[in-house]
Amino acid sequence: MAEQVSSRRAPYWVAGAGAVSGTVAALSMTGDIIFNVFNGPTAIAVCGGVAVLVGGLAWYLMVRTQQQTVAPAPAAPRSVPRHDLPGAEPWVGREVLLDGLLALLRDVPAPTGGALAVRPMDSQSKIFVVHGAPGTGKTTLALNAAHRVRDEYPDGQLYLELRGDGDEPRTSADALERLLLRLDVAREDIPADAEDRAALLRTLTNDRRLLFVLDNAHSTEQVRPLLPVGSGCAVLITSRKALSAGDVTRPPVQVFLPDENEALDVLAHYAGQDRIAADPAVALQIALFCGRLPLALRIVGSKLKHRPDLSLARMRTRLEDERHRLRELVHDDKSLEACLGFTHRELEESTRTAFGLIATLPVGRLTDWHFASVVGAGRAGVAACDELIEVSLMEARDDDGGDARYHVHDLIRVYAAEQYDHLPPDEQQRLEARLVRAFRNTVVHLAARRAPELAAEVSPEQVDDLDRSSAAAWVSDEQERLQWAVARGRSLGMDTEAAEIGEALSYFLDDITLAAGAADWLFSTPSGARPRVQGSLRRARAAAALAEGAPDTALTLLATGDADAGETTVTDPVPVDRARDEMVVARAHAAKNDFREALRHMTAAVERLRTAQDSWHVLNSLEKLGEFQRWRGKPELAEQSQREALRLAEHAGDLRARARLQRTLAETLGYLRRPEEAAPLLESAVHDFRFLNDRRWEGACRYALGKIYRLLGRRDDALDCYRRAEEIFGPMGERHWVGRVTNAKIRVLAGMGNLDEAAATASTAFGIFQQLGDEMWSAHTQRDVGWLHLKAGRPGEALEPLTHAVDVTGRAGDAYAGAMAHHLRGVAHRDLGHYPEAYADFEAALTVYRSGDYEWNEAAVVHDLVRALRSDGRTEEAETLNTATAAANPIFVRLHGRNGAEAVPDED
Repeated sequence: MAEQVSSRRAPYWVAGAGAVSGTVAALSMTGDIIFNVFNGPTAIAVCGGVAVLVGGLAWYLMVRTQQQTVAPAPAAPRSVPRHDLPGAEPWVGREVLLDGLLALLRDVPAPTGGALAVRPMDSQSKIFVVHGAPGTGKTTLALNAAHRVRDEYPDGQLYLELRGDGDEPRTSADALERLLLRLDVAREDIPADAEDRAALLRTLTNDRRLLFVLDNAHSTEQVRPLLPVGSGCAVLITSRKALSAGDVTRPPVQVFLPDENEALDVLAHYAGQDRIAADPAVALQIALFCGRLPLALRIVGSKLKHRPDLSLARMRTRLEDERHRLRELVHDDKSLEACLGFTHRELEESTRTAFGLIATLPVGRLTDWHFASVVGAGRAGVAACDELIEVSLMEARDDDGGDARYHVHDLIRVYAAEQYDHLPPDEQQRLEARLVRAFRNTVVHLAARRAPELAAEVSPEQVDDLDRSSAAAWVSDEQERLQWAVARGRSLGMDTEAAEIGEALSYFLDDITLAAGAADWLFSTPSGARPRVQGSLRRARAAAALAEGAPDTALTLLATGDADAGETTVTDPVPVDRARDEMVVARAHAAKNDFREALRHMTAAVERLRTAQDSWHVLNSLEKLGEFQRWRGKPELAEQSQREALRLAEHAGDLRARARLQRTLAETLGYLRRPEEAAPLLESAVHDFRFLNDRRWEGACRYALGKIYRLLGRRDDALDCYRRAEEIFGPMGERHWVGRVTNAKIRVLAGMGNLDEAAATASTAFGIFQQLGDEMWSAHTQRDVGWLHLKAGRPGEALEPLTHAVDVTGRAGDAYAGAMAHHLRGVAHRDLGHYPEAYADFEAALTVYRSGDYEWNEAAVVHDLVRALRSDGRTEEAETLNTATAAANPIFVRLHGRNGAEAVPDED
């Protein structure tokens, strides 16, 4: 190459020498003549002009002669193709990534050797950027792809490490020098200026088919001068950043994590297939502790391979505690901590500290709000997020709601948290106090939609632009971090802020999940708290006690206050607080199976809340009032209450409340025998709770939807709903819900003719409720057991469980459930010939059904009563009742021939 460059210069040196010689000769011949003709300055001027003319003619004649007589110098032979790629670790799994990259690298046309592009953005070369988080395998992917396309690039493949993750990235000038040397340019022929080096690189590669692998690039500015422009060249760049080298780049190729099976394959590749196959369950746990990060899997696998004494179980134990996990991810010259450290050190200080504090919080979604709350300014928070995404320490996630959401890999989170621990304590306390205040201001601001008196507690300048209509979703997502804020606030001496966070949370109890006993800590009252705060925290503890199955504790708290918590006894709260308390009192009576008192208290609460114009609590009290009205045999009133509550939820724009009320209203419509109206409401509610990622309420909606599908005759769909609900509630430890779902299967299975399976299912449900001490649901299950005996032709065995159900529902005041039990017991008495007892039970059921909008239930009972009258020889009375009911109740005609001893109790 050096000889080739020198040969190109030679003709021009010869031409220059000839021109000078010609000029000198011309002047020697004409000088004497000019000075003989002209005098002084005139002679000198004429002589100069002649010199220029003669020299130009000499140059022209030389070039013309050379073009005609001098043959072109033969081109120096091309250097031997360079394939200087380093070896690569095998690429395991994620074949779609490798296949996609290979397709890109093979889709490169032949070089044309055309005119050079003046600007890199006009390049005809194919340029691909492979980017991703530290340790995901970017270099391994690039090198595997480059080795596989060796034959596609006959003029060579050049590899250069750009040290982008080090303290001193390689300069463009240095990188160009190394590339030119590998293209056989002599060192003395390499220009000093970086721009000239880049131009020479473009010239030399213009007509070649070359692949450049630029590994570990730091920035677009670093790599842009290194890019060829010829159509036959391709460049493969790896970087932690999604670099853009102008319009010539294609969309960056992001290296994503392997899935669980692929992660196991990576681990097995380094540890050995036999070791992983011996205990795949433990191996999977190891892979998950490694976050499926290929570098971590490689390190752990290599450790296992070189330590036969280190069992998989011991390795798992060493990785379990995330505080020590990074210490385990070191082997030979590989260290995840060192890999992350290069990038982390380059972050802006404000980004680094904010990232560290956020990494110490309970794991959850991340938004711009979190970063802005730590750095203290909205734009600065966005800038911090942008920086973290740019260097692949955090990734953006799509969000249908339009808000930016981010995710941090577990191992990166652990590393950032460890670096935060190295900050001075006073700096940590300053940042944490700022975040506690941000949580306080935001949750109080959001709670003001539900408790208007809180609006005065936060000025608009103190909160970010959060949509209050999404308050429930925000609080649900942030509930663990809000509890962190309470705990950290108390540690920092911010008792007032901690108590006010608790007060605001008390208005979102239906939207969060508390561990057993957590409410006493979370809603404890500090000394000196304002009366309003005291009352809200006390009410929250009462509601939590109720949720934990302690209604008497709830009633005691609301009657006396809590002296042990340092409260003053609240004997005369303001009217709105009294009404809110009464809502909890009503629910406590319902939990004690006293539906009469529950209805009385909730009715009073609704009226007081209406007077106070407390719309959120009116909404919630109407929801419960509807349930109590339905249980007391007034489903038409229940529908009115719940529809009004649903309108309030829609007006408030609260998606969670709307979905919850759709479910409640749908259940009432099921009681009213309007399943075709109920099904769309429940299907919508399931969709909404899935969107909200609220698994518990999704399960409750699937349970209710199963009952509606059964009423529509879609028994297979009903069983599928119950299966999905059980899959949700089982892992959550929700035994009561599991029992309810199991109970609901009884009628579906029996309706499909599977009586033995239905009986076994009833036994399972009854056992669950007995263990839980739930008398009411035990009675509901006993009612279904009695019906199974009836359907199997054993009316005598049906009497005992049905009588138990009648007694329990009667004590509780559950009129609807009691009417069902009376009806079925009446059928048992009828089939046993106990006609007086049968008539009494039928009459008890009809009294309830006729007092409410229960035409279907009334029709079903009358059919069984007519059968009893006929069997008792009272044919004329039977026909009279049959004719009168048919005229008054069209449903009675539709149910012609129905026999309660055979039909499913609430199906046609």
